[in-house]
Amino acid sequence: MAVTRTPTASDTRDLVARLHRVNLDSLPILHELLRTRSVTRTARSFGMTQPGISRVLRQLRTTFEDQLLVTIGREAQLTVRAEALIGPLHRALSEIGLLLDSTDPFDPATESVHVVIATADYVGLLLAPILAEICAAEAPHVVLEFTEARARNLGDLARVDFMIGPRAFGERLGKRVGSMPLWRDDIVCIAAESNPRIPARITAEQFQKARQVGMKSDPRVPLDIRLALQPTSALETSLVCTTPNFLVMGAIVEQADCVALVPRKVAQELMRSRRLRLVELAYPHRRLMIDAYWSLAASGKRGHAWFRSLLARAANRLGSTPPPRG
Repeated sequence: MAVTRTPTASDTRDLVARLHRVNLDSLPILHELLRTRSVTRTARSFGMTQPGISRVLRQLRTTFEDQLLVTIGREAQLTVRAEALIGPLHRALSEIGLLLDSTDPFDPATESVHVVIATADYVGLLLAPILAEICAAEAPHVVLEFTEARARNLGDLARVDFMIGPRAFGERLGKRVGSMPLWRDDIVCIAAESNPRIPARITAEQFQKARQVGMKSDPRVPLDIRLALQPTSALETSLVCTTPNFLVMGAIVEQADCVALVPRKVAQELMRSRRLRLVELAYPHRRLMIDAYWSLAASGKRGHAWFRSLLARAANRLGSTPPPRG
């Protein structure tokens, strides 16, 4: 059992002296820099100029005696010291927020909050329009930011407000996270309405012999995680095209006599605007359970509980809300 030592007067004096050397107003900016790895995006988030954020970054580098953010080639990367700061800084800012927060309930009609959701193109395609519609009517000052899902551990999760993805992937984050079920789905095949060679129900063998379009995979993501994100990816053995976007995939399938494997809800969405048909897939490993995950340190952030209820409402509109995780 961990024992917490009561701070002494000497400890308090030392802390006060150290705080005098730090511009506390810069810590939220540091948090955003660590999350976005971008001076430009951080400036946009705070309504500041890029030179202004650059000045803060120089001050932070002096304070922490570390470069924090470095450019390697065309990519900005965090230093080891910066990576180590992510979790403690997120927890500290969350605790300060709770300390200063009003005890009044969050009022979405008048208050502003910036919600960052890390997820895949699939989830954004389905969920973003519903959330934006609800916020336009009920929470006009809420800003939604959908970003690419790269939450592979608790440190990554601490950089965003929510990560939404398949349960098989989310469970790898461990038990020290908050979670809620959103919806269930399964993988189906899509084909052009004009493609007569594809039957109404396709086997794994038949699919593997057809010309295929697939989602472009990030080579930095391990194979076992890619399989968790897309359980039928092992069938994609005859890819003639890959794309990072489901909307582009639908267009290719319609015009190039290809087939593709997509979640059923995506197939139904694509069929609204494309001449496609849904083909049932005869394959046992095709089910998806989509959940939301968040850092426990973020649970007390103002507006967080309200947004969780908003996610539940949006998922309910998508239909087929799964039972509680167990």
